[in-house]
Amino acid sequence: MLFTKISSIPVNQHFQDMPRRKDSRSSTRQNREFSGVIRPNGRIWASAKQFYRAAEQIWTTEGVDLNAFVFPLIVNYALCAELSLKAAEGGAVGGGVTSDGLVKAAKIMSTAHGHNLSYVFASLELPTQAAIESEFLEASGEQLAPLLAECSDYFIQARYAYEQIGGSYDLTGIRTLAKGLLDAVKAYGTKNP
Repeated sequence: MLFTKISSIPVNQHFQDMPRRKDSRSSTRQNREFSGVIRPNGRIWASAKQFYRAAEQIWTTEGVDLNAFVFPLIVNYALCAELSLKAAEGGAVGGGVTSDGLVKAAKIMSTAHGHNLSYVFASLELPTQAAIESEFLEASGEQLAPLLAECSDYFIQARYAYEQIGGSYDLTGIRTLAKGLLDAVKAYGTKNP
C-alpha cells in the first residue's frame, strides 16, 4: 500500500486566494487555487471505491442480517457517492517535482464541499454535471436526479442516527447511486483526459 505524506496548510490560510466560480452558481465560499488543471481526481475516487467495497462486504456476505447494519451501509454508500462527486473536479495544492526529480507532497482537494449530495452535485461546473448525468444513466440505467434528491442527506442522517426520532432509507437506491456515481466519474475521467 502506498502512503503519501501530505503537507499541512495553516487553518487561517485554508481559503485564502481562492478563485471564484465562473458561472451564475458562484458561492460565497471561494475555491482553493489548484496546481495544474481541475479534473477528475483518482485519489479521491479511490477513497470512494474503498467505502463502496466496505458496504458491499456487508451487503453481499451470505447470512448477514442487513437490518443489523443499516447505518454502516448507508454511511459507507453515501460517503462513496459524496466522494465520487467530489472526485469529478479535483486538483492538488502544492506538488510538482523537486530539483532532484522527486515528487513533492501535495494536498489533494476537490472544488466541491459538504455532505449534502444535491448541493455537492450543484456546485460542480455545468459541463461536469451534464457529463456525470449522462454517464450515470449509461452505467446504471437510472436517472441521477431522483436518486440524488432521495439520498441527499443520507450520510448525515445515518451518521447521526442516534439524534433522529425516526426515518427510513432506500437501501437499494443509495447502493445504486453509489455504484452509478463511482462508474460515472471514472468513465467521465477516462473520456476527458
